[in-house]
Amino acid sequence: MHELSLIESMLSIIREEREKHGMKRIVRVRVVNGALSGAVSDALSFGWECLTQEGDLQGVALEVVDAPLKVVCGACGKPFDPEDRHYMPCPACGEILGHTVTSGKELYIDEIEADIPEAGEDAANTGV
Repeated sequence: MHELSLIESMLSIIREEREKHGMKRIVRVRVVNGALSGAVSDALSFGWECLTQEGDLQGVALEVVDAPLKVVCGACGKPFDPEDRHYMPCPACGEILGHTVTSGKELYIDEIEADIPEAGEDAANTGV
């Protein structure tokens, strides 16, 4: 299950961002997972639960947003949403090859929701 290593990488990025922006406490993280990313959304959620049961990110909620597959026909240029990831005939002209994927490959951290220290609050006392 390679999703565990993906989550480990995300946790590292989240910790770096927390430090860089002086976040007190992270509340929620939203991840976008494309249909062609190779990651299974349920496995990402399970990996998150396993790797955040204790420690500095315990209790942080994960929201996984599934990004659908969208392509543009290589022959006629019509954008469409294929029903299958392997066989994608264009509904306008019937072409099955040469399409450009415009959505569905992505896997990224979209948003980190956190508490930010108030102005004048000492960063050493924030628990970061």
